[in-house]
Amino acid sequence: MDKTTALSMVKARLNRLDDLLDTYLTERIDAAVTDLTRAGITLNDSVADLMLVVDTVCWDYANRDQNAGMPDWLKLRRRERWLQQHAINKGAVE
Repeated sequence: MDKTTALSMVKARLNRLDDLLDTYLTERIDAAVTDLTRAGITLNDSVADLMLVVDTVCWDYANRDQNAGMPDWLKLRRRERWLQQHAINKGAVE
């Protein structure tokens, strides 16, 4: 996944087109990728995976000071992505 593209998209979604938070947002992108990887999702260069990372980072950034859980729509996207990958992997083994 191209981090430069992810950073540009995150900044656009957050309406932060300056460079002041680039390092911070890049670290959040890395953290989101790590979190998804730990959840068993192997990200590829697809638009869908890029958008999953961007949505995760934007939601996390917007809710960083709240104790709210992840919204259902984002949980569902993560689950569907995990199921898609593991169904493909299982089908390749059989």
